[in-house]
Amino acid sequence: MTEHVSYEFADGVSTIRLDRPEKLNAMTLPMWDGVADGVRRADDDGARAIVLTGAGRAFCAGDDIGSLVDIENPRDARELADTVLGCFGAIERSPVPVVAKANGPAYGGGFELLISADLTVVPREAVFALPETRIGAYPFYGAKRLARLVGRQRAADLALTGRELGAEEAVEWGLFARAVGESELDDAVSEIVSALKRSSPASLETTKTWLNASLRFAGEDEAMRNGLGYLFSGPDAREGALSFLEDRDPEFAE
Repeated sequence: MTEHVSYEFADGVSTIRLDRPEKLNAMTLPMWDGVADGVRRADDDGARAIVLTGAGRAFCAGDDIGSLVDIENPRDARELADTVLGCFGAIERSPVPVVAKANGPAYGGGFELLISADLTVVPREAVFALPETRIGAYPFYGAKRLARLVGRQRAADLALTGRELGAEEAVEWGLFARAVGESELDDAVSEIVSALKRSSPASLETTKTWLNASLRFAGEDEAMRNGLGYLFSGPDAREGALSFLEDRDPEFAE
């Protein structure tokens, strides 16, 4: 597997783990590819369920901001979008149900990974956010999927303000399946996985296909790529990334 993404298969269950705890599992392009590869490998292995989780105290802090500084033109931005969307597409298209086990907070792309899964269990104490607009980017997959999951106003509340969302509020909104105590996380995920393993794989695949079909529209991937390309054709995306790395307030163009 890719560095910082591990894969294990046992008892009919594939476990994909983001394994970069010293950076709060911040995602690099190879890590996005690694998750997608793991999802496809699970199907090849005949997995009945996929568990997606992280190592350390956070599920995922989002994209590695340092890598965003190197994006200098819309073509590079579209390459980033292609890689990230390829990962989400692999999760959506996989015939195997994906259960996300958030071992801690998730921001940006990490939050988007959680809402791309078929079922998500989170610790009650964790928080989640889409802070991309604060660094001159935008949550292209998150904004689209959130609007369909929870409605435009709630999606805007998160995607435009970047505010943190608590686990229990997220469950009330219908974003996640369950919020449990940290010590109950493993048992809650095991209960879901056991139920999936008792079900017909063909029935699960068909049900998942129709659930996801309701969340997509024609041409959406191209629209998301174009949005990211537009932002990286201007100065704000680079300024936002640099200000984050330099621990200062950004100076966006007026």
